[in-house]
Amino acid sequence: MHQFFIYLLAALPVLGHDLYLMPEKFTTSKGTKLRLVFQNGDEFPEGVSAVKPDRMRNTKLLSRGGQAAMEQIVAEPKRTTAEVLVPASGLAILTAQTLPSLIELDPAKFRSYLQHENLTNALAWREKHGEAGKPGRERYSKYVKSLIQADSVSDDQFRQAAGLTIEIIPEADPYSLRPGASLPVQVLFRGKPAVDVAVESAWLENGRAKMEVFGRTDAQGRIRIPVKAAGPHRLHAIVMERCAEPRAADWESFWASFTFAIPAAK
Repeated sequence: MHQFFIYLLAALPVLGHDLYLMPEKFTTSKGTKLRLVFQNGDEFPEGVSAVKPDRMRNTKLLSRGGQAAMEQIVAEPKRTTAEVLVPASGLAILTAQTLPSLIELDPAKFRSYLQHENLTNALAWREKHGEAGKPGRERYSKYVKSLIQADSVSDDQFRQAAGLTIEIIPEADPYSLRPGASLPVQVLFRGKPAVDVAVESAWLENGRAKMEVFGRTDAQGRIRIPVKAAGPHRLHAIVMERCAEPRAADWESFWASFTFAIPAAK
């Protein structure tokens, strides 16, 4: 499924990459200094490039037991690492976002990118307004969330909005689910339901990465994601709109990722 996109990534080493967070452990304990890995890439569960720490903002942990800032954020050759203190038992949300960046693609590459990411509204707009043959000038930023659990304690922290421009919010605790269930989620954009947005899920099945777009959000920004296996999962969604600053770019995109783990069946 991804052989086609490898060519695009070779020509586009930054924009075509989803940024997501893979904690060293999704289940941990209160008082632990948890190691975190920011992966930047179209594959799962490992990326192909680092994100510069000076481009990252809002790097923190949110829990009912308090907040904690990420520390020791370091760019390595193919990933960016950090650590954070887990302040309390229960669920905790990890967040980060990047500063906006600009890029310009020729018409064919921009069309391929829009098709791959299921950005059908942007494709249709370019056709309708005679821009299909023009380069795509885009400003983009990325918004990362991860949900961890400390001491096997559950609470309602999973459903709390983190205040990101775009975010995926689970409406059930992933750590209470098992393979064969489904996870209801809501995608919010600027605090409101993000309508008609494609949501992709990535997971590991018998050690091999699987990725599938399970549909598009409804009028309330909601969709149910089938849980195919135990272990780490990544959800991915993008909202793209006409840029509010036409001199800077024609389009602006907002990338959301959400990672969590599903316990093995008992």
